[in-house]
Amino acid sequence: MAPANGFAAVDNSLTSAITTTVAAQEGDYSVSVRELGGAGRRAEIDGDVEVEPASVIKLFFAWAALRERDEGRIDLDELMPSGESWISCIRLMISVSDNDCAADIRVALGNDELNRLFADWEFTGTRILLDAAGTYIGKTTTANDVTQLLVRLETGTLLSPESTSYLHRLLERQVWRTRIASGVPEGVVVENKSGEFWVRSGWTQSDAGIVRGPKATYVVTVFGRNDATKQGVAAISRAVYENLHGKTITPAVFPPYQFRPIATIAVRDQPGGNVIGQLTPEDDVTVILSRRRWVEIELPSDRRGWVTYSSLALTEEYTGK
Repeated sequence: MAPANGFAAVDNSLTSAITTTVAAQEGDYSVSVRELGGAGRRAEIDGDVEVEPASVIKLFFAWAALRERDEGRIDLDELMPSGESWISCIRLMISVSDNDCAADIRVALGNDELNRLFADWEFTGTRILLDAAGTYIGKTTTANDVTQLLVRLETGTLLSPESTSYLHRLLERQVWRTRIASGVPEGVVVENKSGEFWVRSGWTQSDAGIVRGPKATYVVTVFGRNDATKQGVAAISRAVYENLHGKTITPAVFPPYQFRPIATIAVRDQPGGNVIGQLTPEDDVTVILSRRRWVEIELPSDRRGWVTYSSLALTEEYTGK
């Protein structure tokens, strides 16, 4: 079992900066920050409140799957019942936030087994929610739990060195960058996992990341609810960065397109469906969503189509370099 969560004392200046920023945003926010190195500062607002984490929960699924490999219980090249390999689904789940692969991994690992793992590692607010019949109905976590997960990843206490490096690379190259990564300057490396989810109280907006600033690396998790916005998450990210690094910044801007084809490729009307066009390596590609190895993209004139994920390469703006 991993050691218990050990957060440093709360930094009043950082907490005040976050509180002021949160008060100016639409919706409600839970925030957790931990500086690694430097002064070791920490801040939180409702850090232990259990929330709907949207796709940020996939961080826990990726960790659990890679831990199974580290323990010798699975081979990542093996196929799951869905027909996808473990390694393919981990990559798709993080890189383009594929929901089908996330469900495949959760089911393959087992809901009860995941909950026991979370409890053993003292992620006390993180659970797979089940009804009385044991059927999956949702998930919950806290900002502090997610921050601690990423702290353990960064300090090398979460996974083997090989799995640690692999998960770092995936997080650095995922394509949803309009929240935490849009609140820091261009050129600052951010490894993050974001998500959004509609509930009856309105949109949730979530993001969690490792930010490699010029003075020190820090982990920040933001969960927004009750019609929170991506811009609100980005504003909180900016407030954290400026407080820790002491200067006003012009945040990074990411283009809407994330990929270009690696060769001339066919565009289809559905996964594996009829060809409706083609793209060349000079074309910009904006991914909308994914279904395992297929991704839906925007085409000119507001049209959409489907291509395989493996046929695309990230643009420089999204490689983290």
